[in-house]
Order: sequence, then C-alpha cells, then structure tokens
Amino acid sequence: LIIAWESKTRAEAISAGRNPNRLRSNTIWPDHVIEVEPVGSSGGNVVWEWHAWDHLIQDYNATKENYGVVKDHPELIDINFGSTDSDWTHINAVDYNEEFDQILLSVHNFNEIWVIDHSTTTEEAAGHTGGNSDKGGDLLYRWGNPQAYDAGNASDQQYIGQHGANWIDEGCP
Repeated sequence: LIIAWESKTRAEAISAGRNPNRLRSNTIWPDHVIEVEPVGSSGGNVVWEWHAWDHLIQDYNATKENYGVVKDHPELIDINFGSTDSDWTHINAVDYNEEFDQILLSVHNFNEIWVIDHSTTTEEAAGHTGGNSDKGGDLLYRWGNPQAYDAGNASDQQYIGQHGANWIDEGCP
C-alpha cells in the first residue's frame, strides 16, 4: 500500500465546495492510497485505489457539489477543514488489517486516524456502497479530532500532529 498525492486545480476545489477564501494557492493536494502488486524486481501494477477526493462533504455553498450537514456525515471528509492546500490531509502512515480487510490511515493535518474498507473494488472504493461494510470507500471509523467533522471543540481533540498509526498485533495488550 502506498500513500500518494494528487493535484486538484483551484476550479476543481471550488466546484467541489471549497471556500475560495480558504484557498491559498492554485492547487489543492488531497491524498490517495494505491495497492501495488509487484512485478519482477522493479515493476508493479496498481490493483486497488482509494481517493479522499471521492468522499467529500461541505456546508459552505449549497450550489456546489458535496453539499450537506458536515456533522451528520462523519463518514465523509469536510473539504473546508484544515489550513493548508499543498498537503491538505497529509496522510503519513498506512497499516493493513488482514483479519478485517481494513486499512488504518494516520491523517496528520486533520489530527485523526481513519479506517477504510479494503474489501471494496476500486469502483466501490470511489462510492458509498460495497465491500464488507457496504459503505464503499467512506470512512468506517475516525478518531482524534471531532472538530474535523463539526462534532466537538478543541477540548475534545486527542491528537495533535501525530506521525503514525498501527493496528495492535494479535496477542499484544
């Protein structure tokens, strides 16, 4: 599993519901996760993908895409949360749980960890249904900063700029 950025233009961000006053540059860089099947000693094929951009919500502009009540949708990512564009979410760790076929992500700039369903196809991961959870690529679980989905305040925040997350191995307390 590999964490990578993808570039979205200012126009794409505004169309998706980003407040233009929050854009400090002409691009925004959301993360995505790819699974690569090795081929030989130096090649590989992408066999699965998940994109944060496919799971957005915003309550800034009802005429734009992804409009809804942020706090009613913790499974989605508020495109107006955060203070940076160049490395908007800054996913800095990924770990896989084979038993549940789930992926754990450390999302530095949101001060959270997220869990997503790996049992989806790439097409299901781009949507809101499918996989073992029948939630597609939506967030199954998030923890660390309820401010990121309008469900709390600063006193509720548990993480500040974490740099890693791992599933607890079998047999460990």
